[in-house]
Amino acid sequence: MKRSSGLAVCLALAIGLGGVVSSLRAAEAGAEAVNDIALPTDAAAIEIGKTRFGEKCGGFCHGSGGKGGRAPCLICGKFKRGGKDSQIAANIANGVEGTAMGAFGGALSKEEVLAVVAYLRSEQKKKEAESQ
Repeated sequence: MKRSSGLAVCLALAIGLGGVVSSLRAAEAGAEAVNDIALPTDAAAIEIGKTRFGEKCGGFCHGSGGKGGRAPCLICGKFKRGGKDSQIAANIANGVEGTAMGAFGGALSKEEVLAVVAYLRSEQKKKEAESQ
């Protein structure tokens, strides 16, 4: 097992994303994949993610649609702290030590955290489609 895969599993356990651990184990063979956990794909969940992102992350820090602001762009495909879905979810839930990124695991449910990641991925896909 690659060290990064082990770290992702530990992070998922730490934030209590329930069924994510089994998804991570299944994804270990393809651990380089961005989508290493199951995200919601339905429009309602993505809309919840958009709403929660707007309330907690968008305007002040990461900008409208995750395009960046005082904090980094979350739809540009470049991440300092890991760009896998599980790593983004862990950063949302636990925060990032030594940065202004606070922990939202107490304010957002597991489902809401995953919905935020799903929303960001949908925005990333839109951005990529626009640039082609």
